[in-house]
Amino acid sequence: MRVERWPRVALTTVLLVLLLVAGHGDYRHDAVDALVAPHRYSLVDWELSNFLDKWVRKSVDLLPWRDELDRDARNDLVREFFSLGRELSELRHRLDHHASTAESHPDQGAESLQTAIARVEARRREILATVEEGVESEISAVLAAEGLESGIGLIFPPVDTVFTSSPGVLVLSPRDRIHRQSTLLLEPGMSDADKERIEAAYFRDKDLSALVERTGGVAVYPSVVSDQGDMRYALIITAHEWLHHWFFFRPLGRNFWSSPEMTTLNETAATLGGEEIGERAFAAMTGQPVIGETGPGTSRPKPVLGAFNFSEAMRDTRLRTEELLADGKVEEAESYMEQRRLMLLEHGFRIRKINQAFFAFHGSYAASPASISPIHNQLVELRERSDTLGEFLHTVAGFGSYEEFLDYLDNGGG
Repeated sequence: MRVERWPRVALTTVLLVLLLVAGHGDYRHDAVDALVAPHRYSLVDWELSNFLDKWVRKSVDLLPWRDELDRDARNDLVREFFSLGRELSELRHRLDHHASTAESHPDQGAESLQTAIARVEARRREILATVEEGVESEISAVLAAEGLESGIGLIFPPVDTVFTSSPGVLVLSPRDRIHRQSTLLLEPGMSDADKERIEAAYFRDKDLSALVERTGGVAVYPSVVSDQGDMRYALIITAHEWLHHWFFFRPLGRNFWSSPEMTTLNETAATLGGEEIGERAFAAMTGQPVIGETGPGTSRPKPVLGAFNFSEAMRDTRLRTEELLADGKVEEAESYMEQRRLMLLEHGFRIRKINQAFFAFHGSYAASPASISPIHNQLVELRERSDTLGEFLHTVAGFGSYEEFLDYLDNGGG
């Protein structure tokens, strides 16, 4: 909506100030910092460049001679964008394969593949702004239907996202326990060799477990959402990141870092809510039925008997690792995690590294197989008690501590 633009300006300004303030820490430059520095992802640069980009485009939209696409035409472009993304991924895979083999086929030469890649990339850039507006509009409609508008009838903060390469994240944990000690955003698209060098440096020089991992999105404002996934995934991640924006103005989000439990409560609530919002938006845009909702009366599918159960294997790995670390057997735990990684690889699950930082990061999402937190089941219980998604989100957003959340559940939601 046009009237939402000034709140966007105010919110972006506030978040930019917070990012600048957060950047003034106790920083001592050393060899490890020097290794990481070229790969750091600048949040300030992101806010400045994307704030201007977004508002220049939106100002052009206000010109009286600009024709606005109707909803169906806009949604067609959204589907085209993500279909082109699949085509782009295939073309890049073929180009990589071509470069790695001596054999050359005239109709699949490097030059023709590069031309095709350039064509697809150009088309995606051409329709990107409309695609982002379309996704923002559809998710906003779901939010409004769930009663998440402000007191004056607006979605605040407005849904605002950019589809692009999502940054990586460097996660640090002590070696003697699983604990998310700190995180740092890194540039997207880092090579495995660069990741390994950084992780090895922290292990060698700082005695820390480190992991450089990809992300699907980041809750800066406007949010970053990966353009590499499919349409359903992009909608779910966009909704997930918006919920972090919305929680930011409520007790839940303000206490994100107050304890590991509150971090997990935030991430898992955003996961459950984001899945439900994203699925509804996807259904509205494509006409396909909603799947995977976490509302009353739903349950997870049961695993097939005799089949390899990845979730169970990962949970067992986490539990045994916790036992070894509790007994002070750090090196044995690290050797065990590597053995389990190789076992998972034999079953077709490629994970580059499993260490303390891996579990510290993925364990923050209680629905993840890497987590042993009860918070996912507790939130599912709260969702089942709630008549609507909006009621669930309003309730969970009001908790300023994990203890408050538990007291609420123990008292029957009253």
